Amino acid sequence: MSMYGKLDYWQRIRRRVGSEVLILPAVAGAITKGNRILLVRHRLLDKWQIPGGLLELDESIQTAVKRELKEELGIELETAELVSIYSEPKWTIEYPNKDRVQQVLFFFKMEGDASEDRIHIQKSEISEWRFFDLRNIPENTVACCKQKVKDLLEYKDRTFLR
Repeated sequence: MSMYGKLDYWQRIRRRVGSEVLILPAVAGAITKGNRILLVRHRLLDKWQIPGGLLELDESIQTAVKRELKEELGIELETAELVSIYSEPKWTIEYPNKDRVQQVLFFFKMEGDASEDRIHIQKSEISEWRFFDLRNIPENTVACCKQKVKDLLEYKDRTFLR
């Protein structure tokens, strides 16, 4: 954790720029079981997405994705492979309060024990979680997460740049 405290960094920037677009580094981690992927329904967007979040100060992308999965799901996993990197403006997220974020997002395939009995969601951010067939994810999934699932299905040892 930085000397400013958890998440204070992006909040301080947001206070200075208002609702203008911020460019922020982010991570997401694919948790799979066979042909299924774990998605979470985030309370703020009320859409399904792959677990993840923003980097904190003094943190690597690998540490950030592990921390986010521990915070959101209560499980400790390791990064296996970097599947894709997203930086195109078309992946900009607009929140209900009109704040916008263009993420430079690093999408990892994770490995480790993600047994259903070990998962305990962070109820302040996540309303529910579920495993879905990789070829049949919900329609109300965040657009960039739909692309991440496609990338995961097509991944063959070469990182996609999006």
